[in-house]
Amino acid sequence: MRNTRYLSNFTLKAMSVGSGDYVSRDHDELAHIEMLKKKHGLETVYRFDIGKNTDGFSPRVRRELDKPDFQNGVLNLTDDYPDNHYVQLRGQLSRRYKLPPEWFAISAGLESMIDHIARSVFNPGDTYLLPVPNFSVFEDMSKRTMAHPVEVPLGDDLQWTGETVHRLIREMKQVQPRLVWISNPVNPTGQLIPKELIERVVRAAGLFGVLVVVDEAYGEYTDHDKVFVSAASMLKGNPQLVVLRTFSKMFGLPSARVGYMMSSQRELVDAVNMYRPMFPFSWFSLHLAQVAIGDEAHVRMSRRRVARRRRAFFDAVSDLADFQFLPTQVNTVMFRHTGLRAHELTDLLEEKGILTANLNGVAGIRNRGFLRMTLRSHKDNEVFVSACREVQRRVCQ
Repeated sequence: MRNTRYLSNFTLKAMSVGSGDYVSRDHDELAHIEMLKKKHGLETVYRFDIGKNTDGFSPRVRRELDKPDFQNGVLNLTDDYPDNHYVQLRGQLSRRYKLPPEWFAISAGLESMIDHIARSVFNPGDTYLLPVPNFSVFEDMSKRTMAHPVEVPLGDDLQWTGETVHRLIREMKQVQPRLVWISNPVNPTGQLIPKELIERVVRAAGLFGVLVVVDEAYGEYTDHDKVFVSAASMLKGNPQLVVLRTFSKMFGLPSARVGYMMSSQRELVDAVNMYRPMFPFSWFSLHLAQVAIGDEAHVRMSRRRVARRRRAFFDAVSDLADFQFLPTQVNTVMFRHTGLRAHELTDLLEEKGILTANLNGVAGIRNRGFLRMTLRSHKDNEVFVSACREVQRRVCQ
């Protein structure tokens, strides 16, 4: 029998709401990998399930890690509390985006930042708009505050269009939500929403007093070499807009857990900082982020490399008639087999040592059979394509 006597009603209600997240705290991935190796006699299990930069972090970070001065510095700072004002990092971000340093708030990854924003904005019973499919963490963090989603499904092709914006504006008028959660590029489809569509949503939100949060976790994949393709360019004059980015994806530092928010609204920045732990991450994480942000050459190289791999990948799967691979502008690809359910396709790929993310519980694409893979090296991607070919042969028998 569960003992919930020490939990608040607020917490119990939040725990009762299901999650569509494809990453579970209850699932031990490393144990699962060892089980697959033993069960199927595999030497290698390929992790196509996590949307990170599989080439890793910047060579500049590697060189910094190898310096004796850095290693000694880490040792010397281990017994001290880390800087929690982030003056240097906020200054670097300020110069990068040409925005005032006080417009930046730093957090332990974007999951924490999304949680801080939800706590800062929502009252119990508030509503928010959620174009779906979308990043499931938006729902997870919002439900903890007892806010309720109003889903705005995309079309059958899962692409943002003018009709998507029209429906969002209509819901702003009718529902009067507190907030709109947007991921751009869209997580999990990988589509880059055109700037003019984001601008229309932001303008309407200003008229109706609605906050718009644009999560650009994968934004470096769709930036241009000398231009940031970011809603950050709209922040001036739009206090209703918030933009999020992270060091976990393109910068290759997911274990550092460094994310950041951009907002011209001083009160929101103060509120987020209030909910943030006093010391959300270590000196080590902070220093890695400060070094990584200075290596724009690595970002450009990674972006071009992913583009080449993406083209080669879609060429390779073009003859897999029983599969559907959705177009993407990032390093992840949504796909499905037209004759298999998501768990069936997952099992068949795992027999070949291929791990993918099962999206079958994600709002907007529930029970539609979609999985997601992350592009790796050309060699690894060939292993993935070969596994898909084998699945197609087995199903056709």
